[in-house]
Amino acid sequence: MEDKVKNTRIQEIFQTMEYGENFEKTENAIEWINTKTGIFFAYVDKNNESPNGTPTEIKNRINGELLCTLYIPEITTVKNILSKSNGKIKWIDTKPFERAKLLNNLAREIENNADILSQIEIISRGILSKDTRNTAVPLLAQYFYYYSGFTVKHNQENPNWKPEGIAVGVISNENTLSNLGLLLAPALAAGYNIILQVGTKLCPVTAFILDLAEKVGIPKEVLRIIPSDNGELLPYLSSDNVAVLTLFVDLHNEKYLGINNFNKKILNLSSYRTPVIVFDDADLDSSSASIIDSAWGYQGLLPWSVNTILVQENIFEPFLNKIKTKLRFIKVGLSNNRMVDISVPSDESVIKLKKLTELAKSQGIQVFQTEQDTNTFTPTLFIGGKVQTNKVLAADEDQETNVVTVLAFRNIDEAVNLANNTRQGLAASIWSENIGVVNEVTRKLKDSGVGYFGGKEGFYEYAQIKKNSKACSVLEEPQQLNSSIANAVITAKNAKLNDKWLENWITDIYECITDSNMQSYSISQLGFNITSLRDPRGVVGIETIKEFDAHNIKLILSALFEGNSVILLNNCNNAQFFYTKFSQMLPSGVLNVFPYNLENVKTIAVHKELNAYFGDGMNPIFSFLPIKDCKVFTNVLNDWADVYKKVTFFKKYLV
Repeated sequence: MEDKVKNTRIQEIFQTMEYGENFEKTENAIEWINTKTGIFFAYVDKNNESPNGTPTEIKNRINGELLCTLYIPEITTVKNILSKSNGKIKWIDTKPFERAKLLNNLAREIENNADILSQIEIISRGILSKDTRNTAVPLLAQYFYYYSGFTVKHNQENPNWKPEGIAVGVISNENTLSNLGLLLAPALAAGYNIILQVGTKLCPVTAFILDLAEKVGIPKEVLRIIPSDNGELLPYLSSDNVAVLTLFVDLHNEKYLGINNFNKKILNLSSYRTPVIVFDDADLDSSSASIIDSAWGYQGLLPWSVNTILVQENIFEPFLNKIKTKLRFIKVGLSNNRMVDISVPSDESVIKLKKLTELAKSQGIQVFQTEQDTNTFTPTLFIGGKVQTNKVLAADEDQETNVVTVLAFRNIDEAVNLANNTRQGLAASIWSENIGVVNEVTRKLKDSGVGYFGGKEGFYEYAQIKKNSKACSVLEEPQQLNSSIANAVITAKNAKLNDKWLENWITDIYECITDSNMQSYSISQLGFNITSLRDPRGVVGIETIKEFDAHNIKLILSALFEGNSVILLNNCNNAQFFYTKFSQMLPSGVLNVFPYNLENVKTIAVHKELNAYFGDGMNPIFSFLPIKDCKVFTNVLNDWADVYKKVTFFKKYLV
């Protein structure tokens, strides 16, 4: 009896005991910021105390004191920066071995300065030190290590290639620090001078990284910052000096309507959060703990951050009980407190959370919160639906409020449909002990983001690669596709097409077969297993508006061979009979041939099922389309390496 009392007393002590406060030091970060005399000079000389532009004050997230003043340049100033950034000092002129060495040195400096990087994130964005130190910094350094390896090899294979202009990145505050590496590392490895237009709260830590780059020997003229929160793109789109524009912003903003008439190469990273699927044989303790970390860790800014949990129906209540219990013990506080699990987000996020929660309750959605004080932040669950007209998985408001929706599903198909009915980020997480179930769900998930960021494809997006064509080998011809071409060639003799063009179809189909690069690979990254698969884009449109001998045969064949459905807009009368005959010999719906005219272009271009559009030139209609709806609108080289990259994409799965 006495032992039982003692054990009960010990248990009560553990449940009620409190630890003393333990705060992070931020003196080094503040000292560094003070060396900037209150101003981050991105576009003026460091001794100039009267820069042009709109001043924006950045307050310390811990005590509210003024940290620094950023000056947002006017459009005319931005244009001046662009005109100078492709000038005398060009990063590509640095020898490849030296570039690789400097990138490796920068990676080591980032690792060595993890403390001050985390301190800057604490005071400027309210990010916990452990999130920056354990997640963002290792990933950021890893990107520089990884892409440094491409510099020498690429130069050896493509000695005459040079960037035609500069690379520009527009990055909002709603990004993890490591995302900077997804742009900087491959662009520097390819030899670009770079301009970063960075959100004002992310600007201080970015400026520190650029200081490290200058410290290791990268000329300061190679990397420049423009602080701004408005995401203005017009100066970059209209500049002849800009070769590649990379966007880490919310493309659904109305400001991005009607800006596609400059024919710039645009790369974008989706910031939308990802779903988690939990099956009834999953480890509920591990899954719920991991989901909490993924949903609210790093303030929900990680590429794999979660906003939707799909739970199999027969374990729905047990899972809810698990995650609710864990959330009750989550400590929320200021970012300099080592004892907190989740840092308090910005005041704007708290206000949005309050409004969204009230709306959810008014629509009958069950809301779980651990705190009753609605003026503070608390992890929030919406159980059974979202607030946008109370439709399942239809709202976008929770992207900015860290709300997580929990929904039940009965079988695999229902889980996949729910997961696919959302704007995906870079991954989908599947929890199951059954590898067969995991593989089945993986194959059915779609639209999981653009997988070239962080991989070798991320480098190829910045650098032109030369790929030697393989000699045709004696292979058994794919009966369906090859016989269709052969028959079409025979019947096309009457269409006044020259023999050489027809023979190219036979040659190119052999080359398409022997040079196929369908592949998948798996890597382990920070404890997560990431599987990347090559998939067809889906429905693609292709223009053939020039004379038949200028048609991109490789593009058409590659699109078909990799499993896409092709809509061909043909403006060449001589080739119409050939394409029509060819389409009739393929399965229904695989190749669809229509006349080329602006009305057909408009109908196809804005259709929600279209995944890519490949044109011979920029149509006037494209200037009225928002980037978010454009998918891939681009010209394509008559080259296997280029067409293959454009008609397929990497899907990434976090398992």
